[in-house]
Amino acid sequence: MTWRAAARADMDGVLSFLLRDESLCVPFTARLRTGARGQTVYVAKDARGCVTGTFLITSSGLLLPLLADDVSPGAELSRLLRDVHPPIHSIMGTGRSTGAMEALMPSLPTARIEYFLMSVTRESARPALASQDGRLAIRMAGEADAHALFPLQKAYELEEVVVDPRHFNDAQCLKLLHRTLKEELVFVAERDGAPVAKAATNARGFSVDQIGGVFTVPGSRGMGVGRLVVSELLKRVLREKEGACLFVKKRNRPAISLYERLGFLPVTDYVISYYGL
Repeated sequence: MTWRAAARADMDGVLSFLLRDESLCVPFTARLRTGARGQTVYVAKDARGCVTGTFLITSSGLLLPLLADDVSPGAELSRLLRDVHPPIHSIMGTGRSTGAMEALMPSLPTARIEYFLMSVTRESARPALASQDGRLAIRMAGEADAHALFPLQKAYELEEVVVDPRHFNDAQCLKLLHRTLKEELVFVAERDGAPVAKAATNARGFSVDQIGGVFTVPGSRGMGVGRLVVSELLKRVLREKEGACLFVKKRNRPAISLYERLGFLPVTDYVISYYGL
């Protein structure tokens, strides 16, 4: 199987390949949908001209792969991965596709985090019951809420995202939060006007949105607040899209239970590998 940079004529085939099960690759399809700058798509085809694998490399060095179930990427791809610029700093995707790319990298990942990928459809979604807490309100957030939500976003990133806390940067976190509030769907739960939980999309595909950034402050956990805010976000997503997906750390049983109660079902393993941390 020979890999090459995708030409314009290849993109219909690439998109058809990705959309067979978009929940597996929403970060990839979202970038194609918006036409994000500085990204390069690579493709491999079989003898009949059918796409058997594809990956996207962003301008910051994130690699997003998707391979057909019965296909391995081939050793010749290792040179391409070694020589790309900027260098690959992380690989994110299904366990199988990420593992296949990891095997071709010149070094082992510095950190490797395993998740379950879960998905839900309009038909399988089970909205949470309305809250009986008169002090609690859930609404969609906007850019004006950035500073109020910053403590939750910072706590979320330190608890769930940042591999080495020494690399956390307040200014970068706030900048990303502003962009999320501008470009994504963000819902916040407030008790007496103070934010206590949030949930957002972090990639919006063609027919599936990916949910992320779900966080409840410790003092409000175990009260169903997280489930309520995710449920409200999910209702909004499913007005436009056929389904939603998310990935959750395998050891996070409370979060997995929350998502299962909303109708999410596990699809496959999901992995993020980091290099050069």
